[in-house]
Amino acid sequence: MRTRLGDFLRSIRMKANISLRKMANDLGISPAFLSAVENGKKKMPDSWFALVPDTYGLSDSEVNEFKDIAYESFDTVELNIAKASENNKKLAIRFARRFDDIDEKTSEELLELLEKRFKEDSPHE
Repeated sequence: MRTRLGDFLRSIRMKANISLRKMANDLGISPAFLSAVENGKKKMPDSWFALVPDTYGLSDSEVNEFKDIAYESFDTVELNIAKASENNKKLAIRFARRFDDIDEKTSEELLELLEKRFKEDSPHE
């Protein structure tokens, strides 16, 4: 099954004109593992958040797109709040508790607010 993450990784390969085997070598994994990640059968390792952009010289907008797509492929997202301010801790905990109750309209509003506030992180620029 093709995934958005797989399509993105393939596009990097095509742009760099390299094979799946070469990309797997670059990432220090087997071609079978890379193929499994691309097809949604294996989870992308967290180390790839830095390794892929650094290895293939992705632009800032490509890095943001890659991160968004990669996070979408995860079933869970872990958030380390150990060093966060008290307000940010409260925000993260309240958001996590109410996440399943957020409707589409509220999701759109929150996304719009975040994209306006953090324009430099938006992959849609």
